[in-house]
Amino acid sequence: MSELGARLRQARTDKNLSIEDIQALTKIQKRYLHGIEEGNYESMPGPFYVRAFVRQYAEAVGLNGDEIIEQYRNDLPVAAKTAAPQMAASTASRRSYRSGSRAMEIFPMILVALFVVAILAIAYLLSQRAPVDAPVEEVGETEIVIETQQPESTPAGEEEEETEESVEEETEAEPESEVSITPTGAQGEDSFYDVTGTESLTIRIDFSGDSWLSIQNQAREELLPVARVYTAEDASYSFEVPANGTYRVRVGVTSAAQVFVNDTPVEFQTGRNSENLYFNWSE
Repeated sequence: MSELGARLRQARTDKNLSIEDIQALTKIQKRYLHGIEEGNYESMPGPFYVRAFVRQYAEAVGLNGDEIIEQYRNDLPVAAKTAAPQMAASTASRRSYRSGSRAMEIFPMILVALFVVAILAIAYLLSQRAPVDAPVEEVGETEIVIETQQPESTPAGEEEEETEESVEEETEAEPESEVSITPTGAQGEDSFYDVTGTESLTIRIDFSGDSWLSIQNQAREELLPVARVYTAEDASYSFEVPANGTYRVRVGVTSAAQVFVNDTPVEFQTGRNSENLYFNWSE
């Protein structure tokens, strides 16, 4: 048991409170409360959670949470910095994709134009080969016939077999993993969630009115190009999470915004006008 855990446990027993009582007061799961008392921080979702849970525990037993964090800061885990996503690379990729799509649309028209030019050139060359002294004959309409090779027909039985094989291949494709979002606690304006069951994570915010928005990683680095007010005219903002870790989504007006994780709606827990949503993602 750590010195911090012993002090919190002593404060709890002095107030005749059980672990179940602390859980009811803080909405923190019992396994995390036992981990705090035993100094087992590896069971916690992340450094953000450790500090937030310790602060809530201390205040629930009558201690000053900020003073406890400051006094035992060397005993608490420190969040590791993660690099902010490279927005410029993503934008360049989208531009390249759009340019490629435009080129593919123009390409068939270029082929048709070249084909027509080739036919006209062949007709001109044939007309120049006519003998100079040859009697002039009436030239009728020239009929140009383009033969196209029809693909060999496939027997009905083989066609059905190929269709069944393609259906089986599509059926055997790996199903997309379903994201699991588990609320783990709430305090003040802070709500905490564990996110599992997915190899990629996208956070989307739909706006029905004016709402301030900010997205930070666990090193408190701003991940939006600019943290600003979004309106209903913006419709929505999507953010692809770059790596596992804890991310904070700050919604300034909860009544004017709806948060989605991989298209799954997330319910606000605190009932406040503004809310911080902490998502701890592990594959």
